[in-house]
Amino acid sequence: MLVSSIVFSQTSTSRITGTIFDESGAVVAGASVTAKNEATGVAQTQTTTDAGLFAFASLPVGTYTVTTERAGFRTTQKTGNVLEINTPLTVDVVLETGNVSEVVVVQGGVEQIQTSNATIGNVVEQKAIEQLPLNGRNPLTLITLEPGVVQRSSGAAGSGIHVNGSRDRAFNVTIDGIEANESSVPNPVSNVYRLNPDNVQEYKVTTNNATAEEGRNSGASVSVGTRSGTNEYHGTLFYFHRNDALNSNDFFANAQNQAKPVIKLHQYGFETGGPIVKNKTFFFGSFQGNKISFTQPVDQTFGVPVVYTPLARQGIFRYFV
Repeated sequence: MLVSSIVFSQTSTSRITGTIFDESGAVVAGASVTAKNEATGVAQTQTTTDAGLFAFASLPVGTYTVTTERAGFRTTQKTGNVLEINTPLTVDVVLETGNVSEVVVVQGGVEQIQTSNATIGNVVEQKAIEQLPLNGRNPLTLITLEPGVVQRSSGAAGSGIHVNGSRDRAFNVTIDGIEANESSVPNPVSNVYRLNPDNVQEYKVTTNNATAEEGRNSGASVSVGTRSGTNEYHGTLFYFHRNDALNSNDFFANAQNQAKPVIKLHQYGFETGGPIVKNKTFFFGSFQGNKISFTQPVDQTFGVPVVYTPLARQGIFRYFV
């Protein structure tokens, strides 16, 4: 006897499933269902089973239009279906009797209750990453805003971030489904695989009751999805600067006649993306350079130290993604 099943590994994708019904509530078999990414134009098509079911098992995150066609019924388009990382989306469709050339458009975009699993967590979207303040332009610092997450102010090693009372080393971080943990102290905020906000599409923080593809550690599971190009060309340049000349000294440091700490940080770079072949092939790239002069050691600011290059030992850090 041969038994087969679908296993969903931990990736930066997600899935859309659903059932097709007619107006009487009966399931519709043999219907053609197409899921089209509204930003890239990339589409996948399936045919519903005898039970009226369809499943797109591995789709990049984004906004999708789901189109359903079947002879004897009007074509139905559901637009604005937002698919988030590691968060399955259910899109059920009711077909109306009529000519297949007639099109019924249903605007989606309504936030749905998650019924596929009982995980507790949240997706940090690109809008939040772009608009909320980020210390050092580290997008993962927003983890501390999640319910059940607290950050220790000082003392001991580790990240200092605890999830529902777990150890601050009990994290599991993946980037596009690939493990990205520092080997001795898993630390999402000062991870050795340093991300910048421009190359992160979104990430999901699961704090409790993780599914099999996410669960491993007792703390949070952080699944990061990186950006890709779309059918439109775009790009940005940036430069950020911090200088202790613009800061006052701490009150207690003044009281003890301690000098103002040195803080000089230059962050600069760019991101760009677009189509190579529209609706098929895309490119995206980003660069961030950091030139740092801190009183606090660099390894305490940017995480557990690794073997630095000669350029890094001069205080110049560059990251290509």
